[in-house]
Order: sequence, then C-alpha cells, then structure tokens
Amino acid sequence: MIHLSELTPLGTGRHRKCYPHPDDAQRCIKIVYNSGHGGDKETRRELKYYAQLSRRLKDWSGIPRYYGTVETDCGTGYVYDVITDFDGKPSVTLTEFVEQCRYPEDAKVLRHMLKVLKRYLHNNRIVTMTLKPQNILCRRISESEVVPVVCDNIGEGTLIPLATWSGWFCRRKLARSWERFIAHKELAAVLDMESDAHLPASGNALSLSSRQA
Repeated sequence: MIHLSELTPLGTGRHRKCYPHPDDAQRCIKIVYNSGHGGDKETRRELKYYAQLSRRLKDWSGIPRYYGTVETDCGTGYVYDVITDFDGKPSVTLTEFVEQCRYPEDAKVLRHMLKVLKRYLHNNRIVTMTLKPQNILCRRISESEVVPVVCDNIGEGTLIPLATWSGWFCRRKLARSWERFIAHKELAAVLDMESDAHLPASGNALSLSSRQA
C-alpha cells in the first residue's frame, strides 16, 4: 500500500486530489475525495476515454499518460504522468501564467502557446468536457519553449460520445469549446496587450519561468 495521507497534494480539483508518487518522481497519483458529487462518475468517464486513446494516440505531449491503479491509504489511486518543467519544478497552470503576464511580449508568448494547444487538440482529436485555464499546465521543456498540457476534464460526458468516434463531430465540439475557452476574461485581457500601443516593452517580460521572482 502507498501512503499519501501525510503528503502535500500537488493540486486539488472539485472531485480529486493529485499527489506526488512517493516511489516514482515521474508520476503522480490522483485520488477521488468527493465521490458523492460526481467524482466517481468523472473518473469512470476519463478512464473510458483513455482506453480509447491508448489504441490510437501517438503524440502524448499534450495530455498525461495513464498507467493504471494502485492501492493507497486514501483509497484507490489512479497513476498518471506528473507534469514538471525541465528543471524539475512543478509546471504552473495557465491561470497562474496569465497572472504573471505584464507586457506585450508576454502576450506573444501566450498567443503562441494557445496556437500550439489548439493545433494539438485538433490534430490528435482530443475531446474535453470543457477547456479551462486552471486545467492546463504550462510545461517548460527548455528556457525558451513551453508546451501546454491538458491535465483534467479529458473525455466526453454525453450518453452517446459522438465526438470521440467521429472526426466531424469532434471538430464541431472542439470549435465550440475553443470559442468558450478563448473568451475567458483573463486570457482576453492579456491577448489585448499586443495591440495596446501605450504599453511599453520591457526587459522584465516573462522568460517562461516556473514562478514569478
């Protein structure tokens, strides 16, 4: 049995907590702590979708891999890739990254990151319940390059998962999800910096650091 109860979670969502794997630094363990309010249903949906992905997906750069279950002192644990930067620090969420953006240069970095994310989702037909900035991690793979990783709400919640099996329905769903996602006010506010001529450029623009100094 793996003991997690004395560890600090890497993150906490509405239904699940994510802990570092005590025996494998490259993986994490998700625990359902709010099963009575949809937590178990969310996990079953996600695992069903991962089973489908495991048969076809070649590029796992934009979502964590799933490795099965383990028994823990907090209940059944679900093992995934842990998302960290090249220097070993935890990758920040897109929400946290946006909060650090101050200058037009930062908006350019964000816009490029969003283009990478959109291309990945479309090219690999990745379906999500909803796209939210807090469910996307900004994984630095070098000092100058970042890869967005969707870490939650993966899969489809409809009774008949048309977007999972049909490329046409998938493209339609992705288009609708993307419009709602890009309309988040925190994203829109930063992207507007690029066209804001009165904002000065600065040598203090983000260098894709894990945490703001």
